[in-house]
Amino acid sequence: MPLDIVGMRRSIREHLGITGDDTTDLPDQDTSDKTGADTYLNRSFWEICAKFGFREKEVIGSFPTVVGTNFYQIPTLFEALTSISIEDLNDFSHKPLERITRDVFQKKFVNSIDQQDKPTLYFRESNGIRVWATPDNIYTLTIAYKATLADLSNTNTTPPLLEEWHEVIMLGGLWRAQLGVSRDMEGANNTRAFQASLIEGLTTTEDKEQFDSHTAGLEVLGRDGEL
Repeated sequence: MPLDIVGMRRSIREHLGITGDDTTDLPDQDTSDKTGADTYLNRSFWEICAKFGFREKEVIGSFPTVVGTNFYQIPTLFEALTSISIEDLNDFSHKPLERITRDVFQKKFVNSIDQQDKPTLYFRESNGIRVWATPDNIYTLTIAYKATLADLSNTNTTPPLLEEWHEVIMLGGLWRAQLGVSRDMEGANNTRAFQASLIEGLTTTEDKEQFDSHTAGLEVLGRDGEL
């Protein structure tokens, strides 16, 4: 059963021995204005997301180009762009755009309608991408990127990760609260060590899918091709 943010807050309070509404940081009541534990839980959540490759962060989206426009804004909840492809107008095949630097773009770019064509290159700029050549038609661009997962809150109550990672997030929030609220260094170190031991036995969705696709359901001992 998933561990939501209300359960995580309650677990942290119980571990700290907080039984009443006696602190502004970790209140006992589960009401919308009692969210002090969320700071510690989200710091734990950020760390876990940054350290491990979660398939849940991978997003694919498509958008049309505009004739004569070579800059396109990308999503705001965005961590890293992994690929861009363009759909051919005739056979509908997809071909990846090659990434270049700003200097290469500046050398190639000519601000002329005669130079417009199907884009084949791109580079990252500010909060978007700039393609070359400037589109001469309406093409479909498909981008794959790693999104920044939304923070845990009263409206985003359950981590979008496999359920076995929920306790890991809670424990990360707990040892931070032990330091920030209880000033319990020894307890924080013990909790952090326990969290690390749990992580060692876990895999992400990405890890599981790589194993499944690689072995096709069969586990072969030894290196690839060896029995």
